[in-house]
Amino acid sequence: AVSSVGNGRMRSLCLSSLLLLHGACCCYIAPASRSECSNTASRRRCRPPLLWSGETSAELVIRAPPQLLFEVYADIERMPEWSPLLERVTLVDPAARRSEWALRVPRPLTRLVNAAGLQNLVQWEAMHELDPPRALRWRSLSGVQNSGEATFTPVAGQPRATTVRLRMSYTLPDLAGPLAETRLAQSFVRRTMHGAMTRFRDAMEAQAAAAVAADDGGGGGA
Repeated sequence: AVSSVGNGRMRSLCLSSLLLLHGACCCYIAPASRSECSNTASRRRCRPPLLWSGETSAELVIRAPPQLLFEVYADIERMPEWSPLLERVTLVDPAARRSEWALRVPRPLTRLVNAAGLQNLVQWEAMHELDPPRALRWRSLSGVQNSGEATFTPVAGQPRATTVRLRMSYTLPDLAGPLAETRLAQSFVRRTMHGAMTRFRDAMEAQAAAAVAADDGGGGGA
């Protein structure tokens, strides 16, 4: 069991290292100025960067009403409770629904991130929009391009059950495409997303069950 856990951490660390190291190579290719573009030797730097896009989705049925799930999920500062990869989420402008996000960087990579100036890969800004109680959508404003939505659909015939669908799209430098498409990367992303949804489900089902028990107890006392 110890060996399995160690191997899992090593795989996650290797994947993170590869992504961050790739980002380091790309981030240091600064865009050329217009005057530089007239120079033949600099024309390569003037070309638009090649990008690679991908998408990941997951679905889960949660025994709790849509309104409860939406209200809790829309409290984005609680996101680290569901996703251990997040260090913090701060709602910096409630009116504009603008927020700051930070990943929990493995300690061996912290020095690399700081030395290479890759903070924009592990810290970014985003904004979200609400469609209560059906959906929450977001898109990044800085850092790695990403967007997505979470939808909350009542299960027919089950008033206290909801189908939650989570979809995330992301855009990476083209050279990262082959890495992102590997079995290791895809498995890592799916496990991370499903793990976050499972933690959210467990917490919400416990909260919904407690609310039902409190209502039943109050009714019996009356």
